[in-house]
Amino acid sequence: MLVGDGPIKQRLIDAYSEHLDDLESTELPAALRPRFNDLYAALHYVQPIFRESSIKASTRKMSSAEATVHAGTIVALFSELVRQAPRAEPLKVVSNERKVTPSFLKNSS
Repeated sequence: MLVGDGPIKQRLIDAYSEHLDDLESTELPAALRPRFNDLYAALHYVQPIFRESSIKASTRKMSSAEATVHAGTIVALFSELVRQAPRAEPLKVVSNERKVTPSFLKNSS
């Protein structure tokens, strides 16, 4: 969502609202919590007007440069999560003793 078309503020609103707003900082590794908490605070800073969300109200009050910084924080958090994720064991190569020749390569004489 952050990489798509449209204004950075709208992309930030969409990305955070749809993927991060229901996330608790305790669900993240301890090292990432301060950055996530800062992001949360920045996107819930402004009281909403009428039916507007606090995320939308807070983002509306930001400059485009501030929104870009917060979008960068989301990307950095995601990147760090991917780096820290446990890796599966590498795939093992399966040996097939029997060689199969495709029919179009077989000699038809």
